Amino acid sequence: MPISFDTTGFRQLDQNTWQHQSGDQAQLTYYGLVPDLPAGLDDLPRLRHDLALIHGETGCLIEAHVVQFGGAQALLRIIKMPLPNQPNGQVFVASFTIPKESSSAVLQLGAVERGMTGAREAVLAAEIGFENWTMQHPYAPELQGVLPFHAGDDPRHDARFPDHPLTRVRAWAHHVVRTARVDPGFASLPPFRAQPPKPPIEPGQSLITAMPSLPVKDFVGLRIGEQTTFWRVTDPKLHEMLGRGVMGRSPLAETRFRDMLMIDVETGDAMVPDRFTTNGQMTAHSTRLQQVTLQEADAELSDDDVMNAFKWAGRMAGVAAERGEFLSLEPIENDSEQAEPHVLLAVQPHEGQQVVIAQFAPAPTEGPLAGSTSRSAPATAESVEGIGVIAGMAVNEWRSHPLKMAITYRRPAG
Repeated sequence: MPISFDTTGFRQLDQNTWQHQSGDQAQLTYYGLVPDLPAGLDDLPRLRHDLALIHGETGCLIEAHVVQFGGAQALLRIIKMPLPNQPNGQVFVASFTIPKESSSAVLQLGAVERGMTGAREAVLAAEIGFENWTMQHPYAPELQGVLPFHAGDDPRHDARFPDHPLTRVRAWAHHVVRTARVDPGFASLPPFRAQPPKPPIEPGQSLITAMPSLPVKDFVGLRIGEQTTFWRVTDPKLHEMLGRGVMGRSPLAETRFRDMLMIDVETGDAMVPDRFTTNGQMTAHSTRLQQVTLQEADAELSDDDVMNAFKWAGRMAGVAAERGEFLSLEPIENDSEQAEPHVLLAVQPHEGQQVVIAQFAPAPTEGPLAGSTSRSAPATAESVEGIGVIAGMAVNEWRSHPLKMAITYRRPAG
């Protein structure tokens, strides 16, 4: 791993995970992918604005800064999210992301409210006044997020609440930024630069909405109306955006969404819209696809290509967890309410540690998963990929081609 940090007070759970004596959990992750940041570190106002919108869907971005981190530039984020499936309580996360041209490294600490929750907020709200409590978000004044940006999260209050999870992650971040080390070889890699959107497709072309399948090697299926067609991807843009929560979305039901793009089926010219606006303006990226038959695509795919596609699905479950979402892997024609068959993939906290979970519906009847309704493991880079492979084993029983499978984003109800 390219980052090393002070682990005093932590015990190591696995190669990439440490648990502090307080119960807080640190995790170190390397991604061999183009970073999914909405802007470069050299454009902090846009980066803060778009990140505030992204995190506002599942919680609240408390602060974001570009810092010097062990000899490299890094993005420091502190966010809060509601505890999943709990009526009260929040989890606070401080993370350092070092983005490079085609990879990134992330070090983060998560701290969960335990026992009596909301004590800091109750004390401070009474002192500050409820009329002055909730504030416009400083990075995105138009934002109405899942959790409010409020006066109680100001660092000036940390000293009075030393055991609060926000105080703990903030103090950890201040210590780590002074003491962490970054491998010089990784620090010297070319920096991440957000690419400007390509010119939009020329007016007059006939664009229709399409929802993509699981991408396999250079191919993707597109659900257009009641029909699924198959296409060769000719440039990396679609691969860079699929599955990461940054593309435009098409709702299937109240809590179910899929990536979407617009395509001219005659020419293969396509427009991939950004999910979030910049300065109120929608941006999009043009790409071109080449239509093929399923037989032509299948002839170019190996078992390793299919395996890598399911590993990718596992990694995307990890990315979705950062937004407070999970994934459903299901036949692409299941484009309304949840129906069988499907596999739910999630990364979530359980008894003080992050775990990765696959839930099968129906339970497989063949092979090593026969009779199992779920599988889980402590969340590591290897297990996140591995849970995608396990999902692929379940999918194999459905006798459905992977290019006829789709990823659906799921949000917990409410």
